[in-house]
Amino acid sequence: MNNKAKGWAIDPTKRTITAQIHTWDSAKAWVKCDLLECVRIDGGELWVDEEGMIRHEKTVWVLNGRQMIAGRAFLVGGEWTDHDGRGLPEVCWLRDGRQVEAPKARAYPMTAEGMTRMRQDALEEEGQAELAAVGSARADWPAEAQRPPTLGDFVTTRSGMTGMVVAVGAGWVDVRFIDGSVIQAPTVTVEVVCG
Repeated sequence: MNNKAKGWAIDPTKRTITAQIHTWDSAKAWVKCDLLECVRIDGGELWVDEEGMIRHEKTVWVLNGRQMIAGRAFLVGGEWTDHDGRGLPEVCWLRDGRQVEAPKARAYPMTAEGMTRMRQDALEEEGQAELAAVGSARADWPAEAQRPPTLGDFVTTRSGMTGMVVAVGAGWVDVRFIDGSVIQAPTVTVEVVCG
């Protein structure tokens, strides 16, 4: 696949997120892997090193507070299209020196008991990711990744309150909250959470 797509290159070693344009082959070279694996998330596809967690030297980070990812990643829109800035996931850098155990390879019998055990193990791994994320530093997405708010979007203001955009002006938005109150806020101070 040699289509080019604009996306977001996540580098946990440098703790950066940058805009890049890649083809399939150049994304593999940037991630530094032989096989790319797709992690489907709301708003796009995150392409990671399929063997990242089993590598001896790796830098692990947490995706959406629930999933550990090892090494670099490239986020694009669905079907290798440009990412439009909607649905940006939460990226958290682990504390320096934090040790993370790689998930164990397991086989389960195709029985009710085997399926139950598989679900329990998956929940345990999710819990380990949540624990690893405790005290981690949330990554900031570059300004160009943030889609400007539009009428009807739900946004979070600096105060932490979430409301709906009811008016848009040059550099400002009016946000209505569930209690009926409306505030005017500079566009750069609100984060689109659902558009």
